Amino acid sequence: NFAEELEGYSPHLTSLISGLNYANRPAGLSLRDLTDFVDVQDMARWRERLMQAIHIGFLIDDHGNEIPLSAEHGIDMLGSLLEASFDSRNLEYYGNLHNSGHVMMARIHDPDGRYKENPGVMSDTSTSLRDPIFYRYHRFIDNLFQEYKATLPIYEKKDLDFPGVNIVNVTVNAKVPNVVNTFMKDSLLELSHGISMKGQVKVKYEHLSHDPFTYSISVENTTGGAKQATVRIFLGPIHDELGNRFQLNEQRRFFIELDKFRSELQPGKNTITRKSSESSVTVSRTPSFSQLQAGEGVSEDLTEYCSCGWPEHMLVPRGTHKGMDFYLFVMLTDYDQDGVNGLGGSALCSDAVSYCGAKDQKYPDKKPMGFPFDRVIKARTIAEFSTTNMSFTDVKVQFKERA
Repeated sequence: NFAEELEGYSPHLTSLISGLNYANRPAGLSLRDLTDFVDVQDMARWRERLMQAIHIGFLIDDHGNEIPLSAEHGIDMLGSLLEASFDSRNLEYYGNLHNSGHVMMARIHDPDGRYKENPGVMSDTSTSLRDPIFYRYHRFIDNLFQEYKATLPIYEKKDLDFPGVNIVNVTVNAKVPNVVNTFMKDSLLELSHGISMKGQVKVKYEHLSHDPFTYSISVENTTGGAKQATVRIFLGPIHDELGNRFQLNEQRRFFIELDKFRSELQPGKNTITRKSSESSVTVSRTPSFSQLQAGEGVSEDLTEYCSCGWPEHMLVPRGTHKGMDFYLFVMLTDYDQDGVNGLGGSALCSDAVSYCGAKDQKYPDKKPMGFPFDRVIKARTIAEFSTTNMSFTDVKVQFKERA
């Protein structure tokens, strides 16, 4: 509802680029036309055109051709329309919905620019996550992708199964098995590159972290030969905020990917071990500003482009003091069917390959991102949904305040 009155927010933050404060958003304002950029009516029109493309199964390109939103490429084409990247098939018709919404909310306090006010934090990728409205807005964006995914056929057992491969047991090895402790930790942040002072300037800040842990996955391979497997690991809450158990189709949207990697299975019994620090969604090394300035350790694989990824210390959600219940979902799929030609062990910027891909390479997985939770699940129970190459293990995440 683009006419909705929005909640207020005050960031109390100054931009290092302009030296001005990021603007407040008084409560009760709604989106207004930006005379030099976009109208609210444009936003509504773009949304309806995107929804129409999703429901009829094709988009109209800038030459009037109908381009099917196929299961293989539809999500990419829809993403290019929403983000209005260079790959958008019809920028004039489908517009620039995602980015325009950010700008409209950032300038909601001064839509026509008459007061020359600085925009709010939603205008900046480095600060927009501070605004609570960011998460509501991105739920709206995510709902558009979910609307598209709902048009695709559900996965059948043959799409999920890995014949001859059975997961026998999964354990999270930590201080207490299947219990991961989280806590608040102090770290130092170097600010001398942003503050004009002699010598180093550091501030101490507090952030979430977790104890290191290891996955131990017992697998039986009855195929009679060695098999290459893709190991997929997700974490999802069991209950909602009111303590009610999720239905599987609702729960699937809350599963977060923790890791994805390749493993060779020998005939018979196998044990796969993997450290949490090796995750395919996290950045393993973040150079300091002084290291970058001195050129220490700089290589083609450690450029600014390679900084994509999730911080390792934020891999696990905070949990609760008494321990929050989660399912650790592990699935093994056939790498011979998943693998993409061309991705080698020396691929550049492949640290957080699950989230960011690798530089100058195709995304190294033929399965969709989020598989198998990316499509509607009609099974009512885990037992009805599961195949032998899957495992749902009860784990707890317990918050301890300090390590």
